Amino acid sequence: MKIKLGIITPETHMDYFRAIEEEMRSVCQFRFLTISNFRETNDLYLKNLGSVDGFVISGRMLYESIDKECLDEKVPIHILQDNENLLYRELFRLLLTEPELDISRIYVDYAYVIDSFSEFQKYLTHEGKPINSDDLLERVETMLENHITLWEEQKIDLSITAFGHFVPELKKHGVKYILIRPTLENVKETIREIINEITILKLKSQRAVVACLSTVTAQTPSEEQLHELKVLVGRFLRSMNLADTAQISEGFVRLYTTYGNFMKITSNAHNCTLLEYLEGCISDKVKIGWGSGHEYFQANVNATKAHRQAEAFTDSCSFFINEEQKVIGPMRSMNVIRFSEQGDPEIIALAKRIGINNINLQKIMSYAEIMRTNKLSSEDVAECLSMTVRGANRILNKIEESKYVQTVFEKRDNSKGRPKKYYELLFLDKEGHKLSK
Repeated sequence: MKIKLGIITPETHMDYFRAIEEEMRSVCQFRFLTISNFRETNDLYLKNLGSVDGFVISGRMLYESIDKECLDEKVPIHILQDNENLLYRELFRLLLTEPELDISRIYVDYAYVIDSFSEFQKYLTHEGKPINSDDLLERVETMLENHITLWEEQKIDLSITAFGHFVPELKKHGVKYILIRPTLENVKETIREIINEITILKLKSQRAVVACLSTVTAQTPSEEQLHELKVLVGRFLRSMNLADTAQISEGFVRLYTTYGNFMKITSNAHNCTLLEYLEGCISDKVKIGWGSGHEYFQANVNATKAHRQAEAFTDSCSFFINEEQKVIGPMRSMNVIRFSEQGDPEIIALAKRIGINNINLQKIMSYAEIMRTNKLSSEDVAECLSMTVRGANRILNKIEESKYVQTVFEKRDNSKGRPKKYYELLFLDKEGHKLSK
């Protein structure tokens, strides 16, 4: 299947893309999304997000006009970078071919918005409206206005721009201009890079994933109960328009799927919608272990391991283990705890010095990073380890005995009453990140 690329660009860059369209036709299909104004970029991106595999965008400033909260991490974006060497080369050419040209009477728009060009400002005209708005779109519109007004007031002899969508307006007002554009080779290289990235992502999305499902009951679940669970899983898959199937195997219901479908079901490994669906259908607690692998055997082994993690958790939950033995869970919110069954050598050594379980230490550190603090209460540790407060206190006391924690008393969230006891973890910084040696 061909890769579909959305090309967000002004009309002035279209000749480049047309020139390489035939060359890329066997592996890539272009969807041209031309803009005449920066304000169109965000809507074009959102409108085409679900129908392309990735985007190429003509210039960093065009990319910056997209609302970053709208970006989908599963759809890569590559940018045709504003190359300062192209500007240097053009100015050098002008100095050689037009020595009488006064550089202070040239308006170079992106010298006012790209940091690497800021040194030019002292040589260029300072007339026209100042480019000092915090709103990117307003700044760009001010630059276009300056091009036109400075030319009409005969304060400049030349405009240099990197914004192709300015060209129709500059032509309309008779402005003498030079458009700085990336080279054809740069465009080709950008296209090749995004094709490679998308190809890797597509291969990754086809990796095998297995889900191992069970419900918590007083006795071993009967065939009838397993069949009911299998039927519910099938209904969920149909509701998601997924063709995957579930089977009963070794006392569990096992769902065989792909990594791409797993990411859909779990909102990118953050929140398991299958778990939520099953909780709404049955009263028992639900345990789901997800595992990925290069083949179904490895995925099945990891799913069984992940199910053991889920069983150790108090409530209904869903855990995931990938090929590198990285563990994510419980997938019940956008903030999930991440750890590794193999473990980082430094963290393993620290856990040994403290005298606690390596995985428990990883969970505590992950929770602290999520909470953006190195000060945790007994209740915090109990929550992240899915244990009683008494059990959490035993672990915190061990850390304290090893001199890796100090106790503090604080009031938070304008709470009333006495300050609460917190444990400040000395191997983490104030944001909850592991301190380097």
